[in-house]
Amino acid sequence: RGQMKIEILFPEYANLVGDMGNMLYLKGCLPQAEFIETPITTAAPLFATEAPALVYMGPMAEAAQEKAIARLAPNKGRIAQLIEGGTCFLFTGNAMEVLFKEIRDGGRVIPGLGLLDLTAVRNFEHRYNANFLGDFQGMPLLGCKSQFTLAYGDNSQNYFAKAEPGRGSGLNRETPLEGVKQNNFIGTYLIGPLLVMNPGFTRWLLQAMGVGAPALAHEEAVELAYAQRLKEFRDPLVHMEKEGDTNQLRIDFSPKSWYNLLKSKLRKKG
Repeated sequence: RGQMKIEILFPEYANLVGDMGNMLYLKGCLPQAEFIETPITTAAPLFATEAPALVYMGPMAEAAQEKAIARLAPNKGRIAQLIEGGTCFLFTGNAMEVLFKEIRDGGRVIPGLGLLDLTAVRNFEHRYNANFLGDFQGMPLLGCKSQFTLAYGDNSQNYFAKAEPGRGSGLNRETPLEGVKQNNFIGTYLIGPLLVMNPGFTRWLLQAMGVGAPALAHEEAVELAYAQRLKEFRDPLVHMEKEGDTNQLRIDFSPKSWYNLLKSKLRKKG
């Protein structure tokens, strides 16, 4: 068996919100693997002729999505074949939208690759910012969201994770079902970076990639950080979303709110 290969698509564009940290962390977990960066100007991606252990693409500016769609279109059939065959894909943030049926931007309709029967709707007047706590195959999954788009369509048979009540939303604010899992293809709006925030999910992904006994980089630190963040996200006093119009966190000023509890403690100390 040859050296494990991980392909990173269009890193000069698909690198927003620190999500390239997913690949930096994976390099720490897989020091012997070969990480191949495929610029958007490359004639053909690695996956066109090989089956990498993982194909990764991160969040990008909206204009870059159209470039990505154009570059991936000649390999649409190959992507479908690899997904059907069980190759691992991880598309984070708005990257998965390039595989949607379409992206709607006001009066414009931008055709996607059509491999996922979903539609993204952009609203540049509102960036949806939120935290997320949900379930992935029986394990708590944590993440963040920061996006101008919400997605619509039926992912009930192939969702990635299910938000806990009041602890985040799915493709849009009307559903708890987040992202897409099609065999080993994972498309999710969750950023964070996801692999750094979720050691359990990272182990799952490494095993799906063919790593027999996954060893996580900085294992003790990521496990401690995960436990602390999980505790915070489960705290009902922690607000998970920002206000839609003002983009401000809602602050509860009721007598039992954290604000008044803290004020009371400070008063007692004084």
